[in-house]
Amino acid sequence: MNHDEIERLRVKQEKWLFACLKRNAESLYGRTYGFEDIDTVQGYQIQVPLVNYEDIAAFITRIAEDEDDLLFTGAPVAFEVTGGSSSGGKLIPYTQESFSDFQRAVLPWFMQVADHYGVGSKASYWSISPALRASEKVSRGMEIGVNDAAYLGEEAGSALANALALPQWVGELSDLHDWQLATLYWLICSEELELISVWSPTFLLMLLEAVDERQEVVGVLLREGGIVDGHCLAPNMAAYERLQRYLQEHNTQLLWPDLKLISCWEDAMSKPFAKRLRVLFPYVAFQPKGLISTEGVVTMPDREGYPLLSAESGFYEFIDAEGSVLLADVLVVGEIYEVVMTTSGGLYRYRSGDMVQCEGVREALPILRFMGRRGITSDMVGEKLNEAFVQHVLKDVEGFAMLVPQSQGMPKYLLIGEDIKTKERAEYIEERLLKNPQYAYARKIGQLAPLEAVVVESVMMHYIAYKTASGSRIGDIKVPVLQTDDAWQRIVERECR
Repeated sequence: MNHDEIERLRVKQEKWLFACLKRNAESLYGRTYGFEDIDTVQGYQIQVPLVNYEDIAAFITRIAEDEDDLLFTGAPVAFEVTGGSSSGGKLIPYTQESFSDFQRAVLPWFMQVADHYGVGSKASYWSISPALRASEKVSRGMEIGVNDAAYLGEEAGSALANALALPQWVGELSDLHDWQLATLYWLICSEELELISVWSPTFLLMLLEAVDERQEVVGVLLREGGIVDGHCLAPNMAAYERLQRYLQEHNTQLLWPDLKLISCWEDAMSKPFAKRLRVLFPYVAFQPKGLISTEGVVTMPDREGYPLLSAESGFYEFIDAEGSVLLADVLVVGEIYEVVMTTSGGLYRYRSGDMVQCEGVREALPILRFMGRRGITSDMVGEKLNEAFVQHVLKDVEGFAMLVPQSQGMPKYLLIGEDIKTKERAEYIEERLLKNPQYAYARKIGQLAPLEAVVVESVMMHYIAYKTASGSRIGDIKVPVLQTDDAWQRIVERECR
């Protein structure tokens, strides 16, 4: 960055931070750490400690139990639960300013997409997950969960609702099969669909697989109409005929000839699945999602799809490989950092666990590519495989590819895939794993058996079913390259028999 760019970024970040501290100075946390007296970024870093979720969990529990003025001044307006933690969901409170921060990031992107890709006048599909999670309230009586209108604001939320390809009741279905059937019906009826926005590319791949798997029942519904969970669906012969042509040719343009843009995750573990979508939709533009979590917004894509820091939606710091804490204006191209967030929802210097790589600068903002999560490792005999390394090892593998440690008998890793090519790749993948000295040493002295390739039919569907059964929202599921859960290992072993 040149001097002017650095100064613009610093001003944006300082303006956001000092407004947040002033707004929350009367909270218990603000009084404890002297928010009122902080007038420099350096002072903030000295007075306020870095925290993990566990460090503030007791505060959030008290907020949920009806205490105000704890992490922020006043009362919360909503609660949501994260879905990406290996230790289970984390409850996150929101203030009204939290939603303003989201809107400062999302609404410009929304307008940029409409302008650049010419979408908005016809139908759009924004991933609607089934209501598999039981309705839940915190002790103070507020329901857990946030609808799209709250994130977008009333005006933009209403505009979005008017263009949706699916009616709202589809997202309220609690039966997975009913939800899938209704979703397929409405999507296939939406010949003028021009935008598909999903989080995980596996979500859209799953729906396309279901078109084949449930073609008969979907065909009857389109040809004759029917009832799904008490909702009457009218016959649509034009959609039925398009479905039949699609089943013969598997050309997605026959279903959605007006489709212009697909927005989904394309980085880290989502990369191979997004690549598969690009093959299935060669006539459609793709734009990667930014790094948006339940806790807050980190990046949003610009017009060309570069993930830029959302400098007016939070205050951000970055921890490098040596443990030093840096600000956004001094990041080094090529280096990988953990994101530290300060948000309007009471997260101050919060270690998010998200790892990003700096790829340069655009519009006086750093380009930050999501690389995965901190701390996901497998270490049966001292081999110390982590997610970032495994991601690099599997980066050229198309389709589903996952390493699963197996500790029964001689410890080894299973390379899980869904087609015969998985077995052909095993030797190549093993060679790349041996680049890790700890893994190579464990193999050399006989502590680890060689990598074993395993083909599991419809493995992606099995993984999605496993995650939804444990409470994850179907549209948010990322398929990791390294999975150490015992429950998932048992499912793999069962399906391998």
